[in-house]
Amino acid sequence: MDIPDRVQIVPLGYERERILEPIYQLKADRVVLLRQLPEDDYEAPFQREVVETLRENDRIELEIRECDLFDIDSAREAIVDAIEASDGDDVYVNVSTGSKITAIAAMTACQTTDAKPFYAEPEYRDNDGELDPPDEPIVDGVGDVYSLPTFDLEGPSNEQLEILSYLSDDDGATKKELIRFSEERDLPFIAESESKSDEGRYRLLETHIIGPLVEEGYVSTEKIGRQKHVYLDERGEDALRTFPTGVDS
Repeated sequence: MDIPDRVQIVPLGYERERILEPIYQLKADRVVLLRQLPEDDYEAPFQREVVETLRENDRIELEIRECDLFDIDSAREAIVDAIEASDGDDVYVNVSTGSKITAIAAMTACQTTDAKPFYAEPEYRDNDGELDPPDEPIVDGVGDVYSLPTFDLEGPSNEQLEILSYLSDDDGATKKELIRFSEERDLPFIAESESKSDEGRYRLLETHIIGPLVEEGYVSTEKIGRQKHVYLDERGEDALRTFPTGVDS
């Protein structure tokens, strides 16, 4: 059985520690470094040192890809390509090391794939190791100002969100309780069905609600005795914050 590699996709911005430390902490086996296109690159000496540090690490396989880190389509395409090239591996994307455009591109790329985005907080410390904010702005100039596209994030359906909201108020629920709640709310998967039998309702619940929510990691199930209990997972809690239902629970 093949063991998946830990792959980290990292934009090469004006960073050092926030590039290297997550690679070491998360024990990356392979690093895909996204570098600015040569014709637009103003690479600092410390950035070249980062590349050399990774090249000299015998444990890490380094791959360098090029894209425009300040173009959302170019950056997103490069990130998606790198994710797809690592199919079967555990892929992590560092959203904190490139431009903010790259961070947006990374988040949207992860939204449509199985890659996991992460953020490395910056720290500013003096010579004694004490937290010390910078004396000057990090950036002291402004280039072009331009608009960005918006994206539709696809989350759970409205009726699935109502079920998640119901689960958030209780420590799990049985299928029977979920069916009763769905009938009280006239949720479409039951209200618009011609099925009248208990068996049919359970099948509808599994097909339209529980199955998809489990597959996406929003809920988990556990069999206790003869009953299956459904529990809200952390990703389900995140979905309720991201896609509010407007339901009075």
